[in-house]
Amino acid sequence: MKYSQLVVTAALLACFVSCKSGQGGKDGEKMNLDPRVEALIGGQDVYDAPQRVVPVLVNQEPGSGEKTENLEGYAITKKGPLLNAEQIKKLQAVIFNAGTYDFNTQKRCVFNPYIGFIFEKSGKQAHALFCFSCDEVSFGREGKQGNLEDFDPARKEILTLARELFPRDARLKGLKDKQ
Repeated sequence: MKYSQLVVTAALLACFVSCKSGQGGKDGEKMNLDPRVEALIGGQDVYDAPQRVVPVLVNQEPGSGEKTENLEGYAITKKGPLLNAEQIKKLQAVIFNAGTYDFNTQKRCVFNPYIGFIFEKSGKQAHALFCFSCDEVSFGREGKQGNLEDFDPARKEILTLARELFPRDARLKGLKDKQ
């Protein structure tokens, strides 16, 4: 096992084992997140204990969703089945883990997202929109663009979840795990 894989595996294991990390908090109870993660996601209020999480595939052309349902201007082309409790915990384990992100590096590539996850709670929406060509994720609110960060160490986990939710999608099948 490569050193980087070992570090990622250890970080994810620590996330699953710790009492709060990797799980949603109970209503009204805030988790103790790394301040950089808290700032990146724009607050944990919707992400920590969502009432439902809707996976979506989006059209990679910016502006394609101007007159249709969209995330950050990317048209939603397909909705998948609602995430179950186990899938939500897997996604939260990635999102809430500071080891998922590279806060010190900025990539200079075009953001072309393909899969998103819409978190809904008490009439509010937040989302995570993932790009596999750059391994970047954008966190936003109410479909609007938010903060962008690299998620390279968690590419395999997100890709595995995406394939589980959209098993017949040829594009997801053709993507490499890169780890």
